[in-house]
Amino acid sequence: MTPNVLVIGGLGYIGSVLYEIMEEEGWNVEILDNHLYKELKPTNLFIDVDIRNKDALKKHIQNYDVIVNLAAIVGDPACLIDTNDAIDINYIGTRHVAELCKKYNKKIVHISTCSIYGSEPNVLVKEENEGFPIDFYGQTKYTQERLVREICNDNYCVLRLGTAYGLSPRMRYDLVVNTFAARAVKFNKITVFGGEQERPFVHIRDVSRAIVHVIKNNLSGIYNVRGENLSLLKLSEIVKKITDCHVEINTNVTDKRSYMVDSSKLIDTGFEFKYNIAYAVEEIKNSPTALEMNKGIYSNLKLTERIKIARTIGMRDLHLIPGGVAVDDRGCLAFANNFNFYGVKRFYQVQNFSTSTIRAFHGHLKEAKYVFVAKGSAIVAAVELDDVKSPSKNQKVNRFILSDKKPQVLFIPPKYANGFRPLEEDTRIQFFSTSSLEESKGDDYRFPVDYWGKEVWEVENR
Repeated sequence: MTPNVLVIGGLGYIGSVLYEIMEEEGWNVEILDNHLYKELKPTNLFIDVDIRNKDALKKHIQNYDVIVNLAAIVGDPACLIDTNDAIDINYIGTRHVAELCKKYNKKIVHISTCSIYGSEPNVLVKEENEGFPIDFYGQTKYTQERLVREICNDNYCVLRLGTAYGLSPRMRYDLVVNTFAARAVKFNKITVFGGEQERPFVHIRDVSRAIVHVIKNNLSGIYNVRGENLSLLKLSEIVKKITDCHVEINTNVTDKRSYMVDSSKLIDTGFEFKYNIAYAVEEIKNSPTALEMNKGIYSNLKLTERIKIARTIGMRDLHLIPGGVAVDDRGCLAFANNFNFYGVKRFYQVQNFSTSTIRAFHGHLKEAKYVFVAKGSAIVAAVELDDVKSPSKNQKVNRFILSDKKPQVLFIPPKYANGFRPLEEDTRIQFFSTSSLEESKGDDYRFPVDYWGKEVWEVENR
């Protein structure tokens, strides 16, 4: 009888492929995920639960036979954006999963990483090598393993993965194989930092097949999962052979980790690796996503940064940041000291040809803006959006007069619509945005200039 399987973190890079494979094979499988990266559009149905909420989690774990735990903030750069979040999810969340698996006697297949080995040059690392993680992410994964092994007794299987690669519905281009392949396609050039570092690599389809293999054969214990051990230089040669790209060697080594991993223990159970790097380079070469590799949605680091920025910026209210003008015998200096440009990703300056031209209203759910009049003066209006598609026309319109004679910076938080009208010829207004142009295009809501009345733009004669 096929067991009922719950894939926790199944909306991610590996989970999306695992779910597809299990569905194709006719498994009874469902996804549980908190959809942390909201701007990614899930292609599969899922149970919306955060593993940090133990009460909500237990209602679901008890209904399945096998729990596959993929949930984590993945990668050291992403973890370092908010270490508290990384600890909460990677440590506390995993503890909840392990404790509930023990309580309800469920088999847990926990997905770990070879990063826990740290740097072991010239050594073929086996499962009995505990290693010593040298980065924060590796430390959180090492702690996860310890929790699972201590709490779940023998009713667990831990898979330590090499560096994953390959196409996924939830694609990532912040992994070295995928990055090399995409850069070769997009720029016809890749840069190798160092090159002698050895790394274990594994295709995500083989990762998914290994998970299925473990469940089918009821395996327990710890298994390394890697398809190939390669130096970064050898990896670049494979990419070059397929794409005919230029390879540049940079002797400045930013990541000195070097280790090789032995997967004979898994192979001895009857598992066979089917996919290699050449296969992945070919599939990425033919994927339209390769040309979009720099988009934030393909990077865990950028996605995590956006969450941190949105959380921090979202706590701020609409407000004016005071500035001033200092004058001495050398000239004038306009300033605003009591603020910072946290989260700002781009800048643009607007200069209307006429004072009668009104640019309004532009609304954003995620984007915040800092507005500064560098020359002249302008009416700037901001309205909080109670409904982004059809906001109430009774919402309060906040009206500000910004002028270079009295320097101030207006902060407009997310979930506001804004607009402006210059009051003087040659007025120049500067906007500093917390969204890239790509992000802003997907978060842009327009409303007519008189949606909240015409009087906001009028100048009173008195």
